[in-house]
Amino acid sequence: MFDPVSFSKQLPEGPLAVAVSGGVDSLCALLLCLQTQRPVLAVHARLAVPDDPERLRLEDQTILALASLCTRLGADFHLLDLQKRFHDEVVAPFAKAYLQGLTPNPCAFCNRAIKFGAILEGALGLGAQVLITGHYAHLDRTHPYAGSAPLLGRARDTAKDQSYFLGLVPRKVLSRVAFPLEDLTKEEVRALVGEAGLSVPAPGESQEICFVPPTPQGYRDFLAGFADNAGALAAGDMVELDSGQIVGRHQGLWQYTEGQRRGLGIAWKEPLYVLAKDRATNVLTVGSRQHTQVSWARIEDINWMIEKDELPKRCTVRLRYRQAPIEAEVRLADEGLEVFCKKATSLSAPGQVAAISDDRGRILAAGILKKLA
Repeated sequence: MFDPVSFSKQLPEGPLAVAVSGGVDSLCALLLCLQTQRPVLAVHARLAVPDDPERLRLEDQTILALASLCTRLGADFHLLDLQKRFHDEVVAPFAKAYLQGLTPNPCAFCNRAIKFGAILEGALGLGAQVLITGHYAHLDRTHPYAGSAPLLGRARDTAKDQSYFLGLVPRKVLSRVAFPLEDLTKEEVRALVGEAGLSVPAPGESQEICFVPPTPQGYRDFLAGFADNAGALAAGDMVELDSGQIVGRHQGLWQYTEGQRRGLGIAWKEPLYVLAKDRATNVLTVGSRQHTQVSWARIEDINWMIEKDELPKRCTVRLRYRQAPIEAEVRLADEGLEVFCKKATSLSAPGQVAAISDDRGRILAAGILKKLA
């Protein structure tokens, strides 16, 4: 369970800033930080949301309720307007990558640019010395690697663990953050908030991307605003790998991701899966399940958590969220990494985050998947 004295001792002296979204996790983090008896600032970021009057109304309601709640609890509430940075550093890069045939993970980029970038900067500017968030992740401060900054590890609640999404956050930033929920389960978090008699201002957890309109045409309308031409969203041929035969028409490469089976709308002698997207020819390649097994990956844009020469030859790798760690040999290759999996695994999508860990689950490096075979 949470020990406020031990938690406080491991952090720099001074006020604590808690990033509060209005959800149950960040509210629990706020409650726990108030137990330390330190001054606490509650920081909420206004981010860009779809041009939807109802969602804008709900956002304003959340901010008002959150400000009132934080003040009642004894935390100074601060609102940061980060709409432009969110658009420029998360929304636009996501859309452009999507239109290039990739499947990026916006949460990972938001963590790096906004939550542990802009919000941390804002918190430090307000006089705080550390930023607290409601993420489920562990910070290992007693690791054997060079440098005093902590390393990311997996939370006790492995079903909710978010360390994978934090792999792109620079290690130097980790000295200025803390995760009080690292040893709590989601059920324990809900119980703590309930016992405090608090109602959660923000809506429940969503699996949707927050900046894409929640309409049947939401994705298309969203991407159309970033497309250089109509061809980027156009339909094209669907080709079966082994036969080279055109087996159908896709409705725009952006609607598909590698490894996908459902929703292809074609009849074939066996189930077909998405294998590749060729933006130059606008062809979607599909094939049988055997072609979805890969054992090699190329990772680029590496965020190093350790020195390169400390990287053990044998590591574990996660090529997508919720994937169990896979034993692999990892080699330096130019400015990136090559991963040779001990056993074949199912296809992941280029553009996703790849996280490399040691045998204790500490993330040593993370980057972006470029190729798989």
